[in-house]
Amino acid sequence: MKNNTNNTNNNIDFLNLLNISNDDTFEVTDIEIVDSDKFVHIKKKLMITMCPCCQSRMQSKGIYTRTVNHPILQDSTHLYLLVHQRRWLCPNCGHHENEEFPFLERYAHHTNITPYLLLNEFKNLNKSTAEIAAQFNMSDFAARNIFQRYVDLKRLPLPEYISVDEVFLNISDTDKYAFVIMDFQNGQIIDILHNRWNNTIEDYFLSIPYEERKNVKGVICDAYRTYLLMPEQFFPNAITILDSFHVVKHLVSMMNNYLYKLQKKFKERDAKRLKERNHNTNRSNRSIKPSKEVTLLQRYKWILLKNQDEIHYSTKRKYNYQLRTNVDTFSIEKMFFELDPNLKTMRDLKEKYIQFNSTLYDNELDVLSDLNILIDEYNRSDLSIFNEFATFLRKNTEYIVNSFIRIKVKRKSAREEKEYYARLSNGPMESFNRKPKDFKRESRGFSDFHYTRNRILWSNRENPNVRGIPKTSEEIKPKKGKKRGKYKK
Repeated sequence: MKNNTNNTNNNIDFLNLLNISNDDTFEVTDIEIVDSDKFVHIKKKLMITMCPCCQSRMQSKGIYTRTVNHPILQDSTHLYLLVHQRRWLCPNCGHHENEEFPFLERYAHHTNITPYLLLNEFKNLNKSTAEIAAQFNMSDFAARNIFQRYVDLKRLPLPEYISVDEVFLNISDTDKYAFVIMDFQNGQIIDILHNRWNNTIEDYFLSIPYEERKNVKGVICDAYRTYLLMPEQFFPNAITILDSFHVVKHLVSMMNNYLYKLQKKFKERDAKRLKERNHNTNRSNRSIKPSKEVTLLQRYKWILLKNQDEIHYSTKRKYNYQLRTNVDTFSIEKMFFELDPNLKTMRDLKEKYIQFNSTLYDNELDVLSDLNILIDEYNRSDLSIFNEFATFLRKNTEYIVNSFIRIKVKRKSAREEKEYYARLSNGPMESFNRKPKDFKRESRGFSDFHYTRNRILWSNRENPNVRGIPKTSEEIKPKKGKKRGKYKK
């Protein structure tokens, strides 16, 4: 389907889209609609043109038509500009030039506004490069090049409290876990390094001026030894804060391993019973339904691992096909603890640390006192899990006590920006880490760390800067590999 129109109002509208409506030197000569494509013909009005070199009158040597992408409508149609560009030649000195259009760069296949529309879409990490490119009717290679030309974000200044963690990007063997640095007080990402290796982190922080590093008061991290020692190595006035979530996670992980070993023991028992039954009945059955014990350990281990105050206890009984009986929450809990005499004790000891961890303390001495009481109790326990946990707590006592410090933070939600006092933790970092993982899934993997880093920072930062002078195509091209050898059949 083809439709031609030549309406004056339409001409004015399209000139407005190009921001040249007040310029009498341009005109829209025709508008064509072919299916979902809209073609707008635009040219400069014929005017006397003087040579910039010798001031002689130049002669027109014909018109060249350029097809330019202008995705300003962002609807179901694709808008193209057919720019009719004259070539001028000076008969006196031989100088030649093409007409210039304010909305178009030399050799460009899209208008000047396209990169800024494109960059706005790149803020959404839920969209892959291919999806954004399709939205603007261009190749993903072209969209990616535009982003790399305009966006090259530098690190932010170091704040008083920084959170550090890693996120799995798996770009290459040397770029598996990216190292992320966040400002705890406002949630801004300061920078992302391509890996978490000791030499990478050391080179990075030592390149930052010493006076700036002195301003850091605390580093919030997990129990990874490299992170725990960062204040000692790079920040002379900082303390180490061990994230409370990772302390609880360490304990829950050891308890989960205990349940796994217990489950393995019951599976071995069931396999032995099956073998004896096959021998007695002269059969060769290889599999059986999971026993009640195995079912409880597979489906209801949350009774032990979940915080007790988060469990919704119900007295409403209903038939459970796996357990083959009518149960409620209390009866399931009773059956679970009957599997092993240590399980109830483990839950009670774990809940003591959960209660300690959720308490609001007035000063660090009270925190230290209660923590030492817990360590002594865990040391006296007959369970090796809590003996090991006591060793972990004693080794990181100072870092755990520091995690109870509360400072004023500023958090921006969809509706408003709030200021309040929050405990030092890696909670905001754990929330952020979900975004790169979702982006990785949407993009089906990454191949370029520099592009990935800038894309993540571009989406996270408030009012990020665009390069005043975009990079050239040569600057953003990847490094060339070694010369290809001769082909051998």
